[in-house]
Amino acid sequence: MGKRLTLKTTPPERLVLDSWAMPSLEGLEAAQQKRFHSLKDALFAYVGGAPITPKLKELSIWREVFYRAYDKCVTPGERGAPIGWVGLLPYLEIRARQRRAPLPKHQSKGLAGALGQLLSTNSDIAAALESYLLCNAKRKPGGEAGIRHKSVHREFLRLCEAKDPDKQSWPFTSRRQGAGAVREFTEAFLIKRYDEIVATQYGDKAATKAKSGNGHVSRLVACMPMDIVEMDEHAIGCIGTVRIDTPEGFRFLDAGRMTLLLLVDRHKGWIMAFKVIFREAANAGDAMDVLHAGMVGEPDWAHRNGDQLAKRPLVDLDDRFGWCGFNCLLLDNALIHLADELLSRVMALSGCAVNFGPVKTPARRQLVERVFNELERAGFKRLPQTTGAGPQDPKRQKAEEAARACVISEREIVALVAALVHKFNEKEGKANLAASPAQRMHALICGPERDQYLFPFLPPLREGEADLSKSILSADIRGNKATGRRPYFSFLEVDYTNPAVAKDWSLLDQQVDLHVARTNVRFVDAFYRGRPLGTCQAGGRWRWSDHSIDLRRHINQLLREGYIENDRNDDVVAAFLKKVADDYAKAKGKSKPAKTAVRHVGDHNARRDVPDDVATTTAQVQKAEVAVTELLDRASESTSSHYMQWDDIGAFNGDRYDY
Repeated sequence: MGKRLTLKTTPPERLVLDSWAMPSLEGLEAAQQKRFHSLKDALFAYVGGAPITPKLKELSIWREVFYRAYDKCVTPGERGAPIGWVGLLPYLEIRARQRRAPLPKHQSKGLAGALGQLLSTNSDIAAALESYLLCNAKRKPGGEAGIRHKSVHREFLRLCEAKDPDKQSWPFTSRRQGAGAVREFTEAFLIKRYDEIVATQYGDKAATKAKSGNGHVSRLVACMPMDIVEMDEHAIGCIGTVRIDTPEGFRFLDAGRMTLLLLVDRHKGWIMAFKVIFREAANAGDAMDVLHAGMVGEPDWAHRNGDQLAKRPLVDLDDRFGWCGFNCLLLDNALIHLADELLSRVMALSGCAVNFGPVKTPARRQLVERVFNELERAGFKRLPQTTGAGPQDPKRQKAEEAARACVISEREIVALVAALVHKFNEKEGKANLAASPAQRMHALICGPERDQYLFPFLPPLREGEADLSKSILSADIRGNKATGRRPYFSFLEVDYTNPAVAKDWSLLDQQVDLHVARTNVRFVDAFYRGRPLGTCQAGGRWRWSDHSIDLRRHINQLLREGYIENDRNDDVVAAFLKKVADDYAKAKGKSKPAKTAVRHVGDHNARRDVPDDVATTTAQVQKAEVAVTELLDRASESTSSHYMQWDDIGAFNGDRYDY
């Protein structure tokens, strides 16, 4: 008979061990590496079915050490698979240590893990203590300045006393009554729940900073210009001034901090548009003005007067940028960005996708935040009317009086912002490979790379379609043939009509669409079922002066409250401006008129007078650096000698001057 052949097979457990990845042993001492390989050989022998006791004696391994190592290797990891040979590394803890031995009655030593054991056996105390920590860490503003370990320890003892009124067990039997363990527990809680309690425990600045640099990068990557644009608003760090025309000449009043809205292209860092707001807060109309300025390629559209030539740098390179959209718009969850009019109009007109993000998250719109920082560095911090960084900052001393002393008008403030924006676009930096955003945009539009990009140019507007500079509303045509009241419609408590509407009695009780230019609501375009009815003019006291939609709302409120006396024929805008001037004249410098009225006057003076003009040529502008320097020197001049010069103020901040 022939020899019997036997087929050797590898057990499944052995295959599992072979599939485990080997960790790196670099940095381990020779004894630790020898221990690792000995335990590995023992595990292979155990899985292969060999007697384990002789093998352990041969390798000088205790049985408890071997079984503990085996349990570590087969413990499931984060993904459910065994952690493998990593379990043989020294100083590795798979599970948190937990005390199982009972606590001694009267002993100051041997109390390791006492707090963990008490909390695991008394779930009510653990839940009450964690609730106390969370409620105090997420306290309301104005409460205690963060969690204090002493107060947590006091609360812990109170909870334990409710369970043990006689105080016969730990922590009452120890010398410090578990103060050290409670401190470590509190520190671990603050680390574990950091994202929930950072705002109230460490302040809003820490909460905002913690959201950046957290390892989560934005998945939105701009591949070309106009691909992703960011819009945000920020308070300007200086007190604004408003020029008032009084019988004694021009006077300057402070109007508090101003707000700056910016629209920035993420790909090259190009500032597409801006708007300075003197009012208390921005609204959806202001956001639409900035977006319209970016689409027509005119950064200062919201402030340009009719007698000024438009500055349209991209349109000079290619006229198609005079009506260009974008692919994605990044906004935060501010109320003005959630307006239905803004979202529906922007998406329908430009074809972009609107992407929202959480508030107080500068990492998501980091480019816009960097622009605000650059503007502060470029000039606003040099103005004597800045509010300063804190109560001890020399720049904070009488900032309102300094603003009134530096007689700089609203138009000059807007010109300063425009010059700083132009300077930022011309600034060379490493983000654009040692070039400026303007140079990179010029290269992409007019250089050899122009054929590599498909810009989102927009089709021309259809008849009866309005751009973002106008709001679309509806109104009912009213009138009465019997009384001779000709057809008209009302908008913001004012009657509108024109000769075509007034003689068309068929429009009675019909609804018309209004295209309202927010910068000047003295004239409104009306449409009926897509058919233009012409431009209608406001009647009565509103027919004399141009005014914005925000100014009319404010004056209407003053009229209802009786602060302005005006009949139906006099110029109500002039009456409002006269009231502000009279209030200032009566105050004689001891008090100020209402800030709200002054803010609206600032917006009225800096508004765009002619909303429909579109210039096609650009005047030769001065160099950005020269313009900024001249405006800053103009703004820093004071008519009063009660204020220190800028160099003297800077000396208190530790600059290069030696006093």
